[in-house]
Amino acid sequence: MTCLAAAADQSADVRKEPTKAPLAKKAPAPEKPFFFINDNRITVANFPSVAVPSFSAKSNLITTAFTHFDAWAYGTNTFSLLRNQWDHSAPMTPCVGPAIGFPVGQCAGATQNIASLRSTLGWNELFGTNAFSAGPLTNISFLGGADVMVSNVGAAVSQTAVVAGLQFGFALPYKGYLNISPLYFQRWQYNSIFGDPSVVGAVFAPRPPYSFLPDGIAKFDPTWGVDLNYYMDLGFLPPSLQYFAISGRAVVRGADGTGGYNRNPAYDHVVGYALEPIRLTLDAGKLFWGPQYAHLVDVWAAWRYDRNITGFNPSVDPNCVTNKVPNGSCNDSGIYYGMTMKLGAEIPGTPSTSAFGLPFVKSVDNMLTVGVLPNATSPGATDKTIKQVYAFTHNDVWSYGTNQVYAELLKSDGRDPAAPCSQAYNKPVFGQNGPCMGEYEMNAKLRSTFGFNEVFNTTAFRAGPLRNVSLELGGDFRSTQLYSSPDRKAIVAGLQFAFDLPYKGYLNVAPLYYQEWNHSTFAYPNNVGNSPFGLVFGSPRYVGLLPAGFTGTVDGNLHYRPTWALEIDYGGELGFLPENLRYFSWSGHAGIYGAKGNGAYGGYTLPSSWNTATEYNLEPIRLTFDVSKAVWGPKYSHFLETFVAYRYWKNKYGFDGSNPASPVCSFANGASNNSCTEQTVYAGITSKF
Repeated sequence: MTCLAAAADQSADVRKEPTKAPLAKKAPAPEKPFFFINDNRITVANFPSVAVPSFSAKSNLITTAFTHFDAWAYGTNTFSLLRNQWDHSAPMTPCVGPAIGFPVGQCAGATQNIASLRSTLGWNELFGTNAFSAGPLTNISFLGGADVMVSNVGAAVSQTAVVAGLQFGFALPYKGYLNISPLYFQRWQYNSIFGDPSVVGAVFAPRPPYSFLPDGIAKFDPTWGVDLNYYMDLGFLPPSLQYFAISGRAVVRGADGTGGYNRNPAYDHVVGYALEPIRLTLDAGKLFWGPQYAHLVDVWAAWRYDRNITGFNPSVDPNCVTNKVPNGSCNDSGIYYGMTMKLGAEIPGTPSTSAFGLPFVKSVDNMLTVGVLPNATSPGATDKTIKQVYAFTHNDVWSYGTNQVYAELLKSDGRDPAAPCSQAYNKPVFGQNGPCMGEYEMNAKLRSTFGFNEVFNTTAFRAGPLRNVSLELGGDFRSTQLYSSPDRKAIVAGLQFAFDLPYKGYLNVAPLYYQEWNHSTFAYPNNVGNSPFGLVFGSPRYVGLLPAGFTGTVDGNLHYRPTWALEIDYGGELGFLPENLRYFSWSGHAGIYGAKGNGAYGGYTLPSSWNTATEYNLEPIRLTFDVSKAVWGPKYSHFLETFVAYRYWKNKYGFDGSNPASPVCSFANGASNNSCTEQTVYAGITSKF
């Protein structure tokens, strides 16, 4: 009715003044872009010498990282994934390192996985004002975030933390910036040595009069924190040298107590400092290919200084002191270096063409997913556990192919416990809750393709439904807190055949070469705890489960033989539905991996009962509902989705579920424990950013 009335009034005005030209309508203001920047990078770095509290004062560290940054209409999001690999001086569960008096042995070096999220909401943007910009101050923002760390280093440490506060943004010369953030900080940490002495063992467990923590989880006091980071191009250099930039960061966290009731006051945390005062970066992309490729590839070196790592007091904390003498593992400084490659460029600002005349980046897509697996399994531990799923997916299409990065964090309930709980001790009994926290697991996958049509500038590899043939390369990583300390690393290489399906659908079929390396505590030689290779803790102390006559592997590592794999992905919209129901899509995945032996390498031997079988990791169907399209319209398609899916996973991780002699998949009497096949319906929510 209001619209009709307004229209009538306008008609009346025209009739009253027929000779007056109608007023021209003001052109609508251009719509504000939702995302201004979508930046994704992969980094590889080497730390020649780092301290690892309680383990080593000097360990070599290799870091692989993926970082996403976006700036949108009301703020920014930063998401990073890091995988750290130490050398033998910081060994995996259940070995320990030299800092507490044991020699560097041959136990495999541990890994640490970290996921971090930071989001800001700018006050200028939220309130539609410039009041929070004055002089060098560019904005004030709300800041919030969370961190998760999972490690299989000796004590199976994991940590979750939340931060909240304000960020003050300042401009520096030469397109630079400085961000300072005063924060609220709180963390929770699992450490197996906090736990029940009947499980941990007398060597490491808390001693009277101090108490242990029943589930091994320490809840630290809320405290303060300060984050600082800066960046500046060295624009004062001559034009022929303007390829350099400096940056730095600082993370300071206040003292936050001992983490539990009646704990040894020597564990009382102090203020911790993680500083990188200076990083010098050379823009190799700009140097070699011109300004349009600025920061496509960066190489850099940095100096870091860590004091009171993790808040440990280096003078009294048992992690930092051995035989009443500081062991050097809680303070650190040194130079490290690395290389960073950009997977997607700024929007706007994406290079219009590649070095070969094609668009450089055609699309960049990032998604966060939260879901629940109600009937998951954990081979050798339980035939049923509830797993929470937190996943990140990056997809991009560029001049010559595609890149996909997938990472997920899984959190089990107590039936799938973290170390040192293990069915090897019958603590807990198979499939039951025990005195340890449910374990964390981190998985990551990278797949890249190089399309033959694009590489050879032809359409010869397009025929009928066949859209392209590509070279496919990739890698997989998996780490957990299980007592068995799996640490999977795998590479794949082969071809991908891409087909079009109706309703914007796709079918990708990739026959691949597959090679895997892994680790298992149970692969160590028997009685390893009394050998020079390191102390294996537990109660009773683990002395090995290998049958007589087998050597095991000296470092617990497994080198599987090369095998074949077949990966299939498919999906599409349900475009045959009526228009008012076109909010649904379907997809699926299949990963089939051939048998790969038992992992023995060199002259080492392992039982034939360890032989693997063909693995079938299948998600035949996932039905997705496009919530954002249904609620806000087609413009927001796929911004927010909910889904339900079915998973079938036979011979999980290659463990042979049909072998009655398998120490993982069967009980001692040969009956299957049903932990090596997973069947579950699960659901979740996905958000694009």
